[in-house]
Formats: sequence, structure tokens, C-alpha cells
Amino acid sequence: MGGFGLISFDFEEETNIGLMVDMANNTMLEDSDNEVDFTDIDSLRLAYQEAISNNGIIASAYKTMKRNYKNACKEIVLVQQEKASLNDISLKNTELLQEK
Repeated sequence: MGGFGLISFDFEEETNIGLMVDMANNTMLEDSDNEVDFTDIDSLRLAYQEAISNNGIIASAYKTMKRNYKNACKEIVLVQQEKASLNDISLKNTELLQEK
């Protein structure tokens, strides 16, 4: 096992997610100012396209976060196993020192 290099972050990916969320938030804020006119077909089309776009952004960010969470959980298990292994080695070394 590798020690301290187990946990790695893809900062570029995190930055992209942050930008996507900011874009979605800004779009939603702009949309809240511009209410949809349900009698105007163009207004409905625009609102639908924006909703689909925001849904794609959110779905993409969710997938990435879910993948990162799974990877983090795996890394935590590896770190815990490494810690247990090091504790066993330390205990054995302590026992050997006490026998001398």
C-alpha cells in the first residue's frame, strides 16, 4: 500500500462541476425573474429548453459526485486496512521489545 498518496482529487473536474452549478444557479435566478407565459408557445419552448439544459447539468454533476463518493469510500477502506496493518506491526514490535 502506498501511504499518503491514496486520496487524490481531480481539481479540474471539481472546477468544471462548480462552473456548471453556477451556470445552472444563474439561469434559475434569471428564470425566476422572467415568468413563463403559458399562453405564448415561444415562451414555453424557451422554458422547456432551459429546463432540459439545467437537468443535464445537474445530472452530470450528480454522476460525477456519485463516482467521487464511491472512490472516496474505497480509499477510506484502504486507509483503514493500512492503519490496521500498521497497528498490528506496531503491536508485534512492542511485544518483541518487551521480550528482550
